[in-house]
Formats: sequence, structure tokens, C-alpha cells
Amino acid sequence: MELVQVGIFVFIRITAFMIISPVFSQKGIPNFSKIILSAALMIVTVPLVPSFEPIDNLFVFGLVVWKEVLFGLAMGFLSQLVFTGVEIAGQLVDFQVGFSMAQAYDPTFQIMSSQYGKLYYWLTLMVIFLTNLHHYLIKGVVDSFQLVPIGAASIPGVTVEGVIKLFALTFEMALHLAAPLVISAMVIDVLLGILSRTIPQINVLMMGMPMKSGFSFIIFLLLVPNTLEYLTKIVPKSLQYMMEFIKSIS
Repeated sequence: MELVQVGIFVFIRITAFMIISPVFSQKGIPNFSKIILSAALMIVTVPLVPSFEPIDNLFVFGLVVWKEVLFGLAMGFLSQLVFTGVEIAGQLVDFQVGFSMAQAYDPTFQIMSSQYGKLYYWLTLMVIFLTNLHHYLIKGVVDSFQLVPIGAASIPGVTVEGVIKLFALTFEMALHLAAPLVISAMVIDVLLGILSRTIPQINVLMMGMPMKSGFSFIIFLLLVPNTLEYLTKIVPKSLQYMMEFIKSIS
């Protein structure tokens, strides 16, 4: 009875995490594959779970299930924040260079996604796989059962402080990624304004949008190595904050 209940709770927490986790929530991954992966992780994790007192009360059992769902979703949400940061960066760049009207529905985020946001998204995903950070995510979920036993999650003040730090890191990343392209677009606007004053016959409106789009993309390509280097440093830091969140509620 104890082993069955532990398996259920472990499976629920892992599945809740995978629902919104950035790597495992991809729409291209079949739901059956996600269930199989959750079950495999459950089999590996159950022997590592601390001793657990079986629950006889149905109400208490449902309450623990609800807590495990919320805790798994919280871990998945925090790991997703790094992609929220790159999407914000894409929104800022698109607005400045005139790509806002070219947004399309992104089934990954289930929102209207920006063009540069997609580029940053795939760069970030590539960094995660190349640096084996998806293994770090899986290890974090498995270790969470030792740090936070089943049904033992709570929300102290230090947890709120850690979440605020992670949100601050998200916006810092968005501004860091978007700043070069946004500034270059603003410089082009200033130069076009000076040009229109100097030579009024030139149709600045017809020239401005293609110039901003072209120059911003060239700058983006030139900065790809720097962007990858920055993501290689910042993504592990955000996942480290996720682990600090797990430890803080233990």
C-alpha cells in the first residue's frame, strides 16, 4: 500500500512538472511519450523517496495530491521563466523594428509569438541541449523528493524572495538580449530623421522600415556568438534559482 501511494504521488509531481516544463512540454513530443517518460522517472525515483506513512483518509489523500500537482507546476513554471525572458526580448525587438504585425500563433507558448522571440527561443533550447541542462532539470525533479518529501511543501518568506529574484533575472535577460537591436533601431530612426530634414525629397517612411529590419537582422547575426555565450551563462543560473526554490520550501 505504501509503495503504491508513493508511486502515485511521484508520478503526479513529475507529470505536473512536464506539463509546462520548457524542454518536455513541446507540442511535437507525443503525450504518450511524456507519460512513458514520467513513468520511467517514477520507477527510478520511488526507491529514493524517504520513508512515507500511508494515508488512510481520503480527504488527506486528495489534499496531498493537490499539493503535489501545485508543486510540480511551480517547478515547471519557474523553469519556463527563462523562455519567458527570451520571448519578452523578442517582443521588444519586434516592436522597435516593425515586426509586431508579423506575429504568429506559437503552440509552445500558446500565445502570439514574435519573430525574434522564436529565434531567441530556439537558440536557448539549443544551449540547453548542448550543455546537457535538460539532465539538470530531470535531476532537479528527482532530487526534489529528497529535499521536499511528499506532502511537505510549504511557502515561507524566503521562497517568495527567491521567486522575485528569478523574475528579476528574467527581465534582466530580456533587456540584455534586446538592447543591442533596440538601440540600433533607434539610431537608425535618428539618422533617418536627420536625413529627412537635410533632403526633404526623400521618402523616409518607405526607406525606414526595410532599413531597420535589414540592419537589425545583420546585427542579430553578428551578435549570435555573444548571445550564445550569454545564454550559456544565464540559463544555468536560472535553473540554479529553481533548485534554490526547491530547497527553500523543504
